[in-house]
Order: sequence, then C-alpha cells, then structure tokens
Amino acid sequence: MYYDRIIEGRFVDLKSVTAEDADFTRNIRQDPDFARFFPPLDNTLEQQKNWIKFQQSKAGDYFFVVWDKNGERIGTIALYNINGKNCESGRLAVKGNAFQSTEAQLLIFKFAFEYLGMETVSGYIFADNHRAIRFNKQFGCTMEEPEMHDNGHYMVKATYTKEAVDKAFKGKKKMMYR
Repeated sequence: MYYDRIIEGRFVDLKSVTAEDADFTRNIRQDPDFARFFPPLDNTLEQQKNWIKFQQSKAGDYFFVVWDKNGERIGTIALYNINGKNCESGRLAVKGNAFQSTEAQLLIFKFAFEYLGMETVSGYIFADNHRAIRFNKQFGCTMEEPEMHDNGHYMVKATYTKEAVDKAFKGKKKMMYR
C-alpha cells in the first residue's frame, strides 16, 4: 500500500517506495552484505518497477525506503501480512550507521502500533544471521526456537509488542535523542 506521508525521525525518514526507487531497491537486495539473508532476487529493472506498482496497491503491505537526512536512500523496511491486529515486519536492509538502523526499526514499530493499531509485530530472521538476532533482541522481542521453513533455511520468529518495545528502549531513546 502507498502511505502518502513521510514518517520522520531525527536520523532517518521513511517514505513509501515508488517506481523511482526501483533501481535502489533492486540493488540493495542484490548487495552481498544483504543478499544471503533475503530470498534470491533475479529480476530486471522493469520487473522491479512492476513489482513496486503491484505492491503499492496490495492491501496490508507497506514498503518504505529509508532516507538519511542528506536526502540519500540508505535502506528499506516493510510491514506486510497484516491480519487483524497482527502483522510482519521485514525487508530491513540499511546501509547507514547504528543510529539510522535503530531509528528505522523504531519508526516502523511506531507506525505499526500507533498508526495501524497493531497489537503484535512478528519477523522471521535467518537463524545464522547472528547480527540481526542481536539487533532484534534490543527491541524486547520474544524469540522462538529456529524452525525449518519452506525456503530451506532455519528461521527464528521474533514477536514484538508495543509495551516490550517501549520498555526495552526507554533508556536507549534518551541516549539517541538527547
């Protein structure tokens, strides 16, 4: 779905993806730093533009580009599979610094919990992506044991609530936003 506002933070902003972002979103998915932790993407620029157009009209699927405060695209993040008061978060690939990555995740949680009224947000992480597991634990999620998924990889399910995210980040927010 297309969200017509900018979700603003101090370090980054989230803007709904548009066809003009196709080259960036395609390239970041193929970047070796991220590609091993995403399903393979082998498409043309035109196919990526078409996927974005489809995604913009797909109910329950919000895909954002993460922009730094200099107006540069530095990543992607999404909410999807919205089902009642629950949804999934993912497609997180940010080339920025720790503050930018952390704030992008906080902004997507704020959007999910405060704007969409979600009660839980879940995400699936490759079990061997230890960096992502550490990153997600800082948000107060509960993690299930790894399970084999259809993609042939062991995945860890992380589940977040607004209360857990708020509690986990109470002190860190003070550090980030002083």
